[in-house]
Amino acid sequence: MLDWMAEAYNDFVDFTYRLLLSLMDMLKDLFIWMLEQLMNVGKLLLDSVGELMSGLDIAKYFAMIPPETGYYLNVLGVSQAMGMIVTCLGIRFLLQLIPFVRWGS
Repeated sequence: MLDWMAEAYNDFVDFTYRLLLSLMDMLKDLFIWMLEQLMNVGKLLLDSVGELMSGLDIAKYFAMIPPETGYYLNVLGVSQAMGMIVTCLGIRFLLQLIPFVRWGS
């Protein structure tokens, strides 16, 4: 006799459960969309920094070094030393970003 009422209640519970799942999916999609927009803004900023740096041509300054000086710089290994220094500075700056890790500074 009251089967229709139990069936209506079960349908209502099923509807609210599906509604809750849909809302959770909508919130998840909203979060992913916001994250994607932030990444697009970051990409735009990095592209603009790259455009600003495009006018800076370091190769022309190395081409201005006389051949004799370039030879001795190559023999002494200045290019490898500069690579090591830049790598060490990069690692140091990355370590400074980690909280509670302030080694030596």
